[in-house]
Amino acid sequence: MARIPKFFADYAERRGFVTRVDAVEPVGEGLLRIAFAGEGLRAVEPGPCDVTAFRIAANDFRHYTPETLDPAAGRATVLFHRHGQPDAPGLAMVEALAPGDAVTWCGLASARGFRWEAPRRVLALGDASTAGLLVSLTDRAHADGAELLAVIEVEEPDRAAVAELLPGAVVLAAGPRPGDAAAGWLADAGEAVKRLAPDTVYLAGHGQSVQAQRDLLRTVHGLDRRTIRTQPYWATGRTGL
Repeated sequence: MARIPKFFADYAERRGFVTRVDAVEPVGEGLLRIAFAGEGLRAVEPGPCDVTAFRIAANDFRHYTPETLDPAAGRATVLFHRHGQPDAPGLAMVEALAPGDAVTWCGLASARGFRWEAPRRVLALGDASTAGLLVSLTDRAHADGAELLAVIEVEEPDRAAVAELLPGAVVLAAGPRPGDAAAGWLADAGEAVKRLAPDTVYLAGHGQSVQAQRDLLRTVHGLDRRTIRTQPYWATGRTGL
């Protein structure tokens, strides 16, 4: 994302709430689950597409989607993608966290065009960076009695761990280029998409892949653009979004 003036960054942080790291747990090779606890988490009304921001520098933030959030317990978990770029400021901050560390959550909300609005039949596609989002969407769909098909591409060593996180999901092995595995699945998934007949589609993760998936859903599967909601998390050639 674009850097912002320090004045506004200070303001965003003051409006947030402090949590403490409760636990740190590797999930497979490429994901890291961190649990957070704090009174501020008791005051939120979470939605499955909500994101929070962690301040990583004087004028820079990174955004993350909670995997789980339990206001009654004041506890949340976030799945972070260990994407193999250890010099990335956001990942460096996350991987340095240990139980007891303080972390300020700078807000918690969904983007206007990427919200859960009581859909009945849902298709959700993403990559490893969206694992927490897909868990959150799956849990909400189950709670609401909605039908959801999750499709996710991850590095081969993480397929088994992600399949456990997302029972019933289509877990694809990521290829050398982001989005190719999901695009290939979409190209051959006519019957699966027709059978589901989604009234809402969530596309998240790699920005260029999200655009390609949206085009495939419209041109190959004939879905109305109004059913498709997009939220890029990262993009080739850019540092954060």
